[in-house]
Amino acid sequence: MRFDDIRGILRYVPQFRQRIFVIALDGAVMRQPNLPSLLQDIAVLQSLNIEIVLIFGARAQITDLAALRGLKPSSVDGMGLTDDATLEVSIEAITRQTSELVADLTALELPVAVSNALAVHPAGVIDGQDLQHTGRIERVDAETLLALLKADIIPVLPPLGYDGRGATLRLNSDSVAAEVAMAIGAAKIIFVSETPLTDEKGNRVAQLSVADARELSRRKEGGHDINLLSKLKYGALACQEGVPRVHIVDGTQDEVLLAEIFSNEGVGTMVHADHYQQIRSATPADVPHLISMMQQSVDDAALLPRTRKQIAERINDFFLLDLDGNPVGSVAVHSHNLDGKSGTMAELACLYVRRSHKNQGYGRRLVAYAEEVARQRGAESIFALSTQAFRFFEEQMGYTVSSSDILPASRRAAYDKSGRNSKVLLKGLK
Repeated sequence: MRFDDIRGILRYVPQFRQRIFVIALDGAVMRQPNLPSLLQDIAVLQSLNIEIVLIFGARAQITDLAALRGLKPSSVDGMGLTDDATLEVSIEAITRQTSELVADLTALELPVAVSNALAVHPAGVIDGQDLQHTGRIERVDAETLLALLKADIIPVLPPLGYDGRGATLRLNSDSVAAEVAMAIGAAKIIFVSETPLTDEKGNRVAQLSVADARELSRRKEGGHDINLLSKLKYGALACQEGVPRVHIVDGTQDEVLLAEIFSNEGVGTMVHADHYQQIRSATPADVPHLISMMQQSVDDAALLPRTRKQIAERINDFFLLDLDGNPVGSVAVHSHNLDGKSGTMAELACLYVRRSHKNQGYGRRLVAYAEEVARQRGAESIFALSTQAFRFFEEQMGYTVSSSDILPASRRAAYDKSGRNSKVLLKGLK
């Protein structure tokens, strides 16, 4: 690990310290060769004073054991019908899996406790079918789970529950993760899936709103298996009920937990309930961020150098794009009086996006935001001066190359004095 990697992680530690993460492992992930590395990541999180609740699924294990017994299970995901034979196989597979997981965590010197903190009841009759031994969670014993976390013990919850009559019921692990996270005020649910969530072209879906996740979970034609649809369904529910972030990551990747948590963009899919991406007005406290972010572009002659004093004096013209509270982009909107005419012309300046976040649409969003600010300030047109990004303004944002003659007199004088010979790009605002 490079020192830059360590610094990147440490930047997030104050934000996550003493926060609760619910981590849900797919059964198939627990058979991957990288499981020891995944569990080591969990140990790292706990060492950083992040409180972990661990939940696991068992679809793969139940399927394999049923095949070994020559049995066709009535369902394997804890959502459909669970008949007598399937329940028997499920209990055996999950019990064995629980023992193996506790042994692996103990080998890492992690204190764990298998908890029966779920009060459940039979799911009953759904769409005319009695689901028999399939359960639904009635209540989560949050007090017990929080007491374990306070004692630095990781609660482990298998996808089984017990009703008031002592009957064992099969549960869906994704629903367990959602219900537990909502009950104990978790900051995140991280679904470690056997497959990633991708679009039609096979590209990673980086983020989804609650509404988008819910809509996608209802689609059957999108090519996603029921495993991912379940995570989207319960992830959207958890976000709607107060869990700030839900992540779906590919458990076959190495170091996937750390990569997802300790970076702005992550490596998986994030479902968010609030404004994950936010463009806000800059404040005097942001001046060091603005200078730091723009320095590389200044060095590359893409941006005009600005002193701390110059930025501070016009701080009300600057806006920052935050990702989860971290500034990754900026733009400024300056107003200029028209020569001998009423009205104003706006200037879009200081457009910048960190290199690690380029080609993700943030530049377009910042420009669109700046244009709206200019409209609200009464400007009839907006211009930008660019030495290197003029193609972006022309081809993606609808600007046209113009002459420096269109610049207000005060701005024209500064333009001529700079000697940068920047392209002048103009756009009308309607």
